[in-house]
Amino acid sequence: MSVRALRSSLGLSDVWLLLGVLTLLPLGVLMTQSATLPSLAVRPSGEAARQLIFVAGGLIAMVLAAAVDYRSLRRFSRPIYLLALGALAYALIAGAAEFGARRWIVVGPTTVQPSEFAKLAIIIAVAAYAAGREPGTQAVVTALALLAAPVVLVALQPDTGTALVLLTTWLVVAVAWGTSWRLLGVLLVSGVALVPLTFAIAVPDYQRERLAVFADPGRDPLGSGFTMRRVEAALDAGGLTGEGLFPGADSLLNGVAARTSDFAFASLGEQLGLAGTAVVLALFALLTWRGVHAAMVAPDRFGRLLAIGLTAGLAAQAIMHIAVNLRLLPATGIPLPFISQGGSSLIAVCIAAGLLQSITAHRPPTPEEQWRAERWL
Repeated sequence: MSVRALRSSLGLSDVWLLLGVLTLLPLGVLMTQSATLPSLAVRPSGEAARQLIFVAGGLIAMVLAAAVDYRSLRRFSRPIYLLALGALAYALIAGAAEFGARRWIVVGPTTVQPSEFAKLAIIIAVAAYAAGREPGTQAVVTALALLAAPVVLVALQPDTGTALVLLTTWLVVAVAWGTSWRLLGVLLVSGVALVPLTFAIAVPDYQRERLAVFADPGRDPLGSGFTMRRVEAALDAGGLTGEGLFPGADSLLNGVAARTSDFAFASLGEQLGLAGTAVVLALFALLTWRGVHAAMVAPDRFGRLLAIGLTAGLAAQAIMHIAVNLRLLPATGIPLPFISQGGSSLIAVCIAAGLLQSITAHRPPTPEEQWRAERWL
């Protein structure tokens, strides 16, 4: 038996990462059940049943992604990237529209949000491109161009939250790549200079209203400001230990349509309090730590940049969701990874976790592992 086969049989995949994911997933199902039923019931609600199906699909996707040699993704990065662009363009042109946005593709009885999977495709493409060259000006600008096309398509849907996650992820990968701070500064200043023009051309009226509500929380309390006032009140009511599960009509988020998706953190805070939210924050800190660890032990540059990108994407999405719920950012429609109701986001983040497992599993063996492998040759 080869050393590689023996190393694989030792189970080098990240147990801590796996435990973090396996804790967050059932918590998400529980919170969906609690928010959609008035009392404890053995039978899951319709929403919770759908989430259970998505969890099963996510676990299968994670296992399959973990079984894949992540290095093979480098060879297929171009078709993966082009497929993601095609899906984003199709969603924009012929996708299903809801809440003033056109982000979904109808597939049989359900819908798929291609932007969630595009996050993975862009990370793979940028990591593959950066792994083969040094971060000079031309290379960094080309890597930025790889980001620009999907960001424009996402922004036009419009989906500002996903666009911000993509931009943040690219910036973290660029730093890990070794891009000079001077060049990054020039790019950031140029981006900030384009903000007024982007706001004037690409920001629709309903997103401008969200910005107005963010700046003035008392604006239209029975209309556009209702949701954020309810979210703030729910978090305040949660206190240290929460109001308890299955609040039913007593929930301050009753009537907020996105309480199990865009405002999942507020729902969790209302029911489980500061203690529950602290546990969730600790779990996301654990996932971030294990993602950074995967980057540190990656056997090649592509693996390192891929792990950094996947970790940055997960962390940025979680931070932005929580920041919106705490009214530190305007509402952007960002789901909380592994917890928010919704299939596309859940399966995409499970694939990301699986790829991190794959990177960790292909790390070089430690001296102790090498000794064990040679002992049994």
